[in-house]
Amino acid sequence: MMKRIYGKITAFILIFVLTALQLSHASMGASSVSEKDSVLKSKIIVSMGDSFSSGEGIEKFYGQDDSSQEKVKNQDWLAHRSRKSWPGQLCLPSVSKTKSMSDYRNTNWYFVATSGAKTEHINGSFSKSYNYKGLSGEKNIDPQIDIFDDLGDKKADYITLTIGGNDAEFSEIIKCAGYAFFNPGAVSDKINNVWNEYYKDGGIRDKIRQAYSDISYRAGPQAKIIVAGYPKLIDKEGSGFLISKEEARIINTAVTNFNKEIETLVNSCKSDGMKICFVSVEEEFDGYEAYTDNACINSIETKPMDEDLDQENGPSAYSIHPNENGAKKYAKCVQEKIDEIEKDGGKSEWPLMSGSDERDAALVLDVSGSMSGTPLDETKDAAKRFVSTVLYEDAGIGIVAYDSSAMKLSEFNKNPAYLNEVIERLNSGGGTNIESGLKEAEDMLKMSNAKKKFIVLMSDGEPNEGKIGDSLIDYADSLKKQGIRIYTLGFFTSLSSSSKTNAQLLMEKIASDGCHFEVDDASQLMFFFEDIADQISGTKYQYIRIACPVDVTVKYDGETLSSEDAQATQRTSFGTLTFEENAAVEKDFDTEETPNETRNSSMTFSMGTSEEKTGNESDNRVKILRLKEGPEYKIEIDGNGKGKMTYTIGFMDEDGEYNDMRKFKNIPITKRTKIDTVASRTKTSVLKVDENGDGKYDHIYKASENGIGKPVEYSGKIIFLLSPVMLLALLLIILYTRKKIYKKLLNSQAS
Repeated sequence: MMKRIYGKITAFILIFVLTALQLSHASMGASSVSEKDSVLKSKIIVSMGDSFSSGEGIEKFYGQDDSSQEKVKNQDWLAHRSRKSWPGQLCLPSVSKTKSMSDYRNTNWYFVATSGAKTEHINGSFSKSYNYKGLSGEKNIDPQIDIFDDLGDKKADYITLTIGGNDAEFSEIIKCAGYAFFNPGAVSDKINNVWNEYYKDGGIRDKIRQAYSDISYRAGPQAKIIVAGYPKLIDKEGSGFLISKEEARIINTAVTNFNKEIETLVNSCKSDGMKICFVSVEEEFDGYEAYTDNACINSIETKPMDEDLDQENGPSAYSIHPNENGAKKYAKCVQEKIDEIEKDGGKSEWPLMSGSDERDAALVLDVSGSMSGTPLDETKDAAKRFVSTVLYEDAGIGIVAYDSSAMKLSEFNKNPAYLNEVIERLNSGGGTNIESGLKEAEDMLKMSNAKKKFIVLMSDGEPNEGKIGDSLIDYADSLKKQGIRIYTLGFFTSLSSSSKTNAQLLMEKIASDGCHFEVDDASQLMFFFEDIADQISGTKYQYIRIACPVDVTVKYDGETLSSEDAQATQRTSFGTLTFEENAAVEKDFDTEETPNETRNSSMTFSMGTSEEKTGNESDNRVKILRLKEGPEYKIEIDGNGKGKMTYTIGFMDEDGEYNDMRKFKNIPITKRTKIDTVASRTKTSVLKVDENGDGKYDHIYKASENGIGKPVEYSGKIIFLLSPVMLLALLLIILYTRKKIYKKLLNSQAS
C-alpha cells in the first residue's frame, strides 16, 4: 500500500517537474522571440554618402583584418568604412539606450557611405581602383541606393548623409593649395570654376538635388533624411609652408558658402514636401581645423598610409578628413537633431503647411551673385517685415529664391517663425533667371485655393538666363491673365541717370497696373516691401502721378508731403511721395499714348537720389503719390518751369486692382501756374488751374471713371466775353420792341 502511495507521489512530482521545465522553456522561448521582434520592429538608420560619412582616415576599417587578397574584394574595406565613423556612434532609444548603432549593424544600422563617392554613386556603381601590396585592379562598389532593396520589408526611419564635397572637388582644391607656390592664384581659379559648374544647368546643384530626391523616393515617405554639412578645413593661420593664411581663408570661405548652398537646397526640398533637414557642423569644429593645436581634422599626409588603396602615390586619402575626435563632434551634432525629432515626432522640423483661402502671395527674391553683402542683408530684413505685415491679415506666404535657376524654399503657410528662418538662410550666387522664379511661383499658385493670388518679384538687374525682353513680358502677361497680380520691386543703383535702363523698363512691364516700385538704396527695400504688403493685405491706396516741372504739396492731419524738400523720398502715416528721375519719361508729355504705353509709363513708384534744386532750375522729376483711401486730400501744384503736365489719378476696386484710372494730359505749365485738386473717390476728379497766379481759376478740367480730363470753361470768363454781345442784343430787342409799340400806337390813332 505504502509503495503504491509512494509511486503515485513520485509520479506526481515527476509530472510537476516536467511541466515546470516545459513552461520554463516556453517562457524562455517567448522571451527570446519577444526580444527578436523588438529589434526587428525598432527603428532603422541608413548611413550614406561620401568619405566624411564613411570615416575615411579613422582606423580600423571594416574588413581591415582580412588578408590582402580578401581586402581588395571587400566592399567595406574598399569604401574605407570605419568602425569608429560618426554614423555608427549615433543612438536610437527604441533600439538601445546604452549601445550605439555600430552594435546593430545590418539589423538596425545599414552603412553604405563610401570614401570618394560623388552624387553619381548614389544611383550608380563606383569603380574602385587599388594598388595594394602587390595587388592591383578594380572592383565595383554597389550603388548606395540599392540598400533600400536589401532592407526587404523593413523601412528606414532615418537616413544620414554627406554628399557633394567630391562633386565640388574638395580634394583637388587642397592639392592646388599644396602646389600654389608653383602656381599662385590656382586655388581661387579652381574655386571659381567649381562655382561656375555648380550654378550651371545640370551642374553640381542640380545633381545634389536629384540625389536627395532619389533617396527620398526609394526610402519612402516615412524616412527622415538628415544632411550634415562640412567643417571648415584649415586653421585660419594656414599651415606654414603648404598652405598660406590667404589660401586657408579662401578655402574655408568656400566651404562656408558651399554649406549655405546645401542648406538652401535642403530647405527647397523640404518645401516640396520632402522630410529632409540640414545639420551644420561648422560651429562645433571652429578652432579644431587641421593644423590647430587640438585638431579634429587630419593634416595633409604627403605619403600613403598603411591602409590606403593606392600604396604607390600620395597624398594619403586620410588627408583633411575628420579624425576620431572629429567623428565624435559630427556624431554630437547629428545626435542632437535626432533627439529633437524623436521628442516631437518631427513636428517642429516639418510643420504642417497650409495657405489661405483668402489670399496667397509668392515672394520671389533675387539671390544672384550681385546681391551679395549688404543688398542681401537688407532684402532679408525687408522680407521679414513683409511677412509680419501680410500675415497680420488672413494670408499665406510662399518663398522662392532664384539665381541661375529657382528654388521653392517654402510652401504657402502662415507660420512667421518658419518663414523668417527660411529667409534668414538665404545666400547669394549665380546668374539672374527671372523666368525661373516666376515659373516656380506660378506652379505654387496653381495649387493654391486662395481667392486672390499674388507674385511679389524683386530683382536688381536684367536677366541673363532664361526668357528675356519681350518673351519674358509675354510670359508675365500670361500670368496676369490667370488672375495673378504681379508686384515688382526693382533695386537699381542708376535711378538718377538720364534715361531708364532696360532692367527698369522690363520690371515696369512685368508688373500689373500700379504695381511697380523702384529703389536705389538697399536700406529702402524694407519700406517698399511693407507698402506692397499693406496693399496685398487689403489697404486701398489712391495713386497719383504728376509728370511735369512742378512742385507738389499734400497736407493732412498735421503731416506734409512736399516735393520742395531735398529728400528723395517722404513718408507719412497717410502715404508716400516718391520720384522718377528719368528724363526719358518726359518726352511723352506732348504725345498720345496707347493704353499699353499708358500702363507701362504711368504706373511706376520709384525712389531715386536727387540733388536739391537751386536758382531757376526746374524740378523735372516725376512725382508719385500713394495716399491711403478715405480722407479727402487737398493737393497743391505749383509750376517751377515751363512745359505741359500729365496728371494721372487711380482708384482701387475691392480686389485691390487699379480699375479706375483718370488722366489729364497736356496742361500748360509756367512758373506762375497754380493748380488745386482734391484726391478722393468721387464721380469726377477736378483740376482747377490758375494760369498766372492771380488767384482766379482760368480753366477747370474734369474727368470721370477711366476718362480723359476735358476742359470746362470758367463761367465768369464766359460772361465777361459774352457781355458786349448780350448788351448789343438787348439794345436791339429794346429798339425793336419800341418800334413795334410806336407803330401800334400810330395805327390806333389813325383808326
